[in-house]
Amino acid sequence: EVDIVVAPCRGFQSAEATLAEFVNQVLPVVTFAISEPQLSPSDQAELREIKQKFSLPIFFLRIPEAGSELSSPKNPPKDKSPLHLQLLDLEYLSPSSPCGCGVPGSSMLVEQLEKLRLLSSFSRQVLQQHLVEAATRLSEVHGRCLNIFINQAFDMQRDLQITPKRLEYTRRKENELYESLMGIANRKQEEMKEMIVDTLGCMKEELLEDAASMEFRDIIIPESGEPVSSKDIKRCIQQIQELIISRLNQAVANKLISSVDYLRESFVGTLERCLKSLEESWEGSGSVHITSNYLKQVGLGCWNCHGPEFGLNGQVMAIIQRITWVSPPAITSDWKRKVAQDAIESLSASKLAKSICSQFRTRLNSSHEAFAASLRQVRQ
Repeated sequence: EVDIVVAPCRGFQSAEATLAEFVNQVLPVVTFAISEPQLSPSDQAELREIKQKFSLPIFFLRIPEAGSELSSPKNPPKDKSPLHLQLLDLEYLSPSSPCGCGVPGSSMLVEQLEKLRLLSSFSRQVLQQHLVEAATRLSEVHGRCLNIFINQAFDMQRDLQITPKRLEYTRRKENELYESLMGIANRKQEEMKEMIVDTLGCMKEELLEDAASMEFRDIIIPESGEPVSSKDIKRCIQQIQELIISRLNQAVANKLISSVDYLRESFVGTLERCLKSLEESWEGSGSVHITSNYLKQVGLGCWNCHGPEFGLNGQVMAIIQRITWVSPPAITSDWKRKVAQDAIESLSASKLAKSICSQFRTRLNSSHEAFAASLRQVRQ
């Protein structure tokens, strides 16, 4: 499985270009034959280029000219030849090897044909060098893999010890949050009733003004002040009630937010940080993300209770007593103000407070149960 490649003459293709075609595909054993007593400038330039690009050991062979005789190995020259000195200067030969026979990993110079047999040992040295380099790299890869496995094992052991404690801490803190919020819902009904009465008292005049100036949707009001149909009157009354309900809904929700806002950092903030740590430790597990979402429903549901999501509109509509009229009146600002006043006075603060607390408890209990089920799934 050996191919012998003879480089073309320099005028056709340089030696480094020939090497570049093969060096990444085979294990090269490079020989460089010289027929002159010393290297020419072009030889030196070529060798510098090869050394810079490939840094390969080379077997240098001095070929005698026709009719001349090289020194016999039995009578070797006492001084280094000009060729030897040039190769030392080019850093191909090692100064620690005066004979020029080379050391492992370095180039070799042979100036006697009888020593051509040293090409065999040089080839073994080159192949051995490749083998050592490959084994060294493989050993480095093995070492990195072992370090990864060891670190993963330590991380897994740490997770096995810490994760159950985090889960238990999360369960305990969420339960404290749930009990605190449920306690607030149970004992706040009377306070909520007073809060609704106070809110209505503060907002009453503003609500009446807004109702008096409101524009109805999808209802045509005659500009002449003529009476409208009973059906349109009913729709006008409903829209006035909806205005009062939405404004009251928002105001009550804002009061609820401020009444339990201290729990946001003491419970929810701590729990969210703990679950975030669990999520980072259990990347790829959707269960922890689901658990985090349920926590937000438990802890943040009470702060997101305003608007249609809280479901007060239908409850308040049932709490407002039916407003009757004797005959269809003209739609004026005074009439709209009167309808708004009747709607406000018809509100039952106690029923509204009871409805709010009941809905709050229902949503809180549902989110708490979902959080507990999700946490059990994470433990498995």
